[in-house]
Amino acid sequence: MNKRERQNKLVQAIQNNKQITATELAANLNVSKRTILRDIQDLEDQGVKILAKHGKLGGYQLQETPNSYELELTENQLTALFLILNESQSYTTLPYKEEINAIIKKCLNLPYTKMRRALKKLDRYIKFDQQTHTDLPPIFSEVLIYCTERNVMAMEYNTNGNVATENVIFIGLLCTDGLWKAVVFEIGLGKTNEIPIVDIHDISYSFEKTIKTQDITINNYQQFLNPTES
Repeated sequence: MNKRERQNKLVQAIQNNKQITATELAANLNVSKRTILRDIQDLEDQGVKILAKHGKLGGYQLQETPNSYELELTENQLTALFLILNESQSYTTLPYKEEINAIIKKCLNLPYTKMRRALKKLDRYIKFDQQTHTDLPPIFSEVLIYCTERNVMAMEYNTNGNVATENVIFIGLLCTDGLWKAVVFEIGLGKTNEIPIVDIHDISYSFEKTIKTQDITINNYQQFLNPTES
């Protein structure tokens, strides 16, 4: 079964079941859960509206009509948003460049003449120089899911010029000067660590074991950077 056939069956399985988990989809299609997550991301990139509900009774379901959200912004708020979006294009490593460009274009095509002209002046007379940066790999979105799940994961990554595999629990994501890092709890060493996203090769579900890490958050992980004493 090739990728297109698998994705078609995946969509059909969601339609038939109304709501189905990634684990159930993986079993039905005889692939890994990681492959299912990648397929779902790929389908969403193609425009397929897939809703994910978390929790015991959660699962995936198709969204029949796309959601559209409206924001009520003042002129100053809209101006600030427009400038921030333009500025972000010069340094962001987030995988949302197309979406940001689409919002900028919508701003420049507002039906309100006064505001549209004001934004076009900003677009014409303000320039943000492009900076060299490394784009984030697609694995970025998957790490977000793993952070919420807090499962034990086998992470393959570059360290000191070598490729290592470590059993970890993902705590959160940290961005410093445009460099995105995954904050993880290394089970073997009993400590937290910061791993650049670009250095991560692969992530897969590891052994079924509960490790209590709920007291570690993205805001206090630095307290756990040193190995625990036995």
